[in-house]
Amino acid sequence: MTERLEPAGATEGIFAGLKVLDFTWAAAGPIVTKQFSDNGAEVIKIESKTHPDSVRLGGPFFEAKPGINRSGFFADFNSSKKSVAVDMGSAEGRDLVRRLVNWADVVADNFRPGVLDRWGLGHDVLQEINPRAILLSSSLYGEDGPWAKLAGFGAQGAASAGIHGLTGWPDLPPALPKGAYTDSVSPRYAMAAVTAALIHRERTGHGQRIEMSQVEATVSIIAGQLLQWQLTGREPVRSANRLPGRRLHAVLPCAGEDNWIAIDVRTDSEWRGLCGVLADLGGVDLAAKMSEIEALTRTEEIEELVAGVTVTVDRFALMDRLQEAGVPAGVVLKGSDLLADPRLRARGHFWALDHAEMGTLDYNGPAYRFERIPSRLTSAAPLIGEHTDEVMRDVLGLDDDAIARLRADGVLQ
Repeated sequence: MTERLEPAGATEGIFAGLKVLDFTWAAAGPIVTKQFSDNGAEVIKIESKTHPDSVRLGGPFFEAKPGINRSGFFADFNSSKKSVAVDMGSAEGRDLVRRLVNWADVVADNFRPGVLDRWGLGHDVLQEINPRAILLSSSLYGEDGPWAKLAGFGAQGAASAGIHGLTGWPDLPPALPKGAYTDSVSPRYAMAAVTAALIHRERTGHGQRIEMSQVEATVSIIAGQLLQWQLTGREPVRSANRLPGRRLHAVLPCAGEDNWIAIDVRTDSEWRGLCGVLADLGGVDLAAKMSEIEALTRTEEIEELVAGVTVTVDRFALMDRLQEAGVPAGVVLKGSDLLADPRLRARGHFWALDHAEMGTLDYNGPAYRFERIPSRLTSAAPLIGEHTDEVMRDVLGLDDDAIARLRADGVLQ
């Protein structure tokens, strides 16, 4: 792995000393708390072996063998965290968690509204236990309104936020973007809100409660399309990979199986650069086609003629040629390409971490760099309940006999 350039003398992350009690599950919540754990905070994830995080049960699995500790998605969302497995259905289990609430600076959950209340840990109770805590609750539709109590995941959220209606080809039904789109958008807002609340607490000594609707956070990213409708009465429509005002804005095939390149031509200079590169690659006949393209107005015909050349060329070689000619172009990378990508490796994006069951894997690091204080992934994702005894002993002060009794009684798992 490429050596990381870190500030001289900096040894702790920007959130060093911060204590986070993490009830989050799936993706929208764990992505938030991962930003704390990878930047120095102590994050204790509350889990249960009887009702594990759903992402633990979903693939891709290491070596294609399902297992509660073998999910790649869970691993990537939960680096640098500790896991405590406790039976929240028992009074003693809930009492242990209440003591951890008193320990925490931040308490985060992304359950459907009402789950914490059923455990006797509603937000009023949490604030009474620890008035200085920052309480983050992130749910799909928010904590009030007619849909507040409905179950839902990111696919429904993206549909409700208008993302699906704008994704795909204009002559086909809406397309589903890969993954839960709201789970990718809302954590960024949540992280900013929690950070602002921590700054507020530094100044005033008071905690805050933050309530976030993942759908509302995602609606904000299509503000331009909403304004278009309000100002002009024109309904935004799906436009595939095209963008208005571009000479060419497309994802086109390259040589080989399922290989593609994205090309964005905005100016006359970039258009001449594209034509020159494709003429060189396609020979004299292609040059004639280029002059024909200059007169065309139909986007489909332009794309078809350009794709007739790109499909014969190696995607990386074509990207290099186009970039040298001043044309914005990028290879559409696959997962295997990303892990080998020299730019990501040069920037130290991936962190090799040793997992107790899956061995050493490359984890995604933060997508940002602090000038003076480094981010640092300190450990792979935990096995379920891996740190239960450690937390009971070091944080709550229980002795070995008390821990053994709680485990025998099924309170600790």
